[in-house]
Amino acid sequence: MLSSFTSHFLMASIARSRGIHASLQPWSNSNFHYQVRSQLQPVCVRPSQLFSTSASSQQSRRPSPSSPSSSVSSTTIVTAPSKNEVNAPSSTFPAEIVTPAPISPSAGLPDKLKRFVEIGRTYLTFYKTGLKNVYRNYRISIPLRKELGLSVYLPVSPPRTVSHNNANAPSIRKESRLGRAQFQLVCRSARDVRRMIPFTMILIVCGEFTPLIVPIFGSAITPATCRVPSQVEKERDSATKRKIAALDVHVTASKDNSLNLLRSSSDEQLHLLAKQFADPAWAASADPASVLRAAAVFGLVKRHDRAAGTLLAGMIYRPRLARHVEYLAIDDGMIRAGGGVRAMNAAEVRIAVEERGGVDVSARAKDRSQAENVERRWLEQWLAIRGGSPKSKKQ
Repeated sequence: MLSSFTSHFLMASIARSRGIHASLQPWSNSNFHYQVRSQLQPVCVRPSQLFSTSASSQQSRRPSPSSPSSSVSSTTIVTAPSKNEVNAPSSTFPAEIVTPAPISPSAGLPDKLKRFVEIGRTYLTFYKTGLKNVYRNYRISIPLRKELGLSVYLPVSPPRTVSHNNANAPSIRKESRLGRAQFQLVCRSARDVRRMIPFTMILIVCGEFTPLIVPIFGSAITPATCRVPSQVEKERDSATKRKIAALDVHVTASKDNSLNLLRSSSDEQLHLLAKQFADPAWAASADPASVLRAAAVFGLVKRHDRAAGTLLAGMIYRPRLARHVEYLAIDDGMIRAGGGVRAMNAAEVRIAVEERGGVDVSARAKDRSQAENVERRWLEQWLAIRGGSPKSKKQ
């Protein structure tokens, strides 16, 4: 059923793009169309995040995410990771967009229009690649979902139960059967499939104009594989502001005069996140306002002071926070079992840090290399606070 739906929207999108191209023919000369057709070739795309050169060699059977040869195209073969792998497949990341070169401001209208068409086709290729990867990722995750006892047709993400509500429940349960790469594949593919239908509808209706519509809805309907770099950076900035606002209120409400709680690189803030906000017992007993603030820090809610938030905390936000805390506990254990932070590539480290509320820890870094080092140290400290972890050799 999922296969037939995917084939339908891809064919519809392709037909629409061909119709737009045909509509340009009545008013364009033949030379112009020849140039457009020769330049609007499928775009070679690569994972847009910078991956660490120190990542474990256990990913050797898959092309290195940082290698130019690891392009993601319509013929990419996505294979399920093994239990020993710690980094999720590169197909769970967005691809890089190679946009056409800028043209001179004095260029004529046909040249400007040609570039706009090229940009539209570039984004259309990017979105199609992302949606194909969503479908392929979910397909290869189906055996893993069955192993976890999850529905094949309903894209729910693990974990589905929270162990701290049941004293007899094990802390890891069925997830311990998987490696971290497998676990992340199940989580990310399910998350992206839930966004696939609304995003596909927009892509079919809007075609090359989709990039103009997507910012209106943001990540709420955009699969992670279809997020352009500017959208990712915008979301990161919003998450940073949301976190700072929530922590500022938390400092005031708790009558803690320590301004170090507001410093992203401080030990006080790290302990607050790891020992309090990520503690299952605290998540179960905290007051509704504190639950909302913790959810905002972890990126689970848009605002810590949203209307009726305290009334809905018990029904929506507390269970959501509890599931996220359980997810972090599972992921922490899998990182340790997979070799620690040193085995993770840079993109995985950044995602892990952001999921734990450290979205702004590397904001002052001068370059991406320095940012990666800061994020690795922060994640190592998180794991140490949460129960010990192998130290990374990379400094």
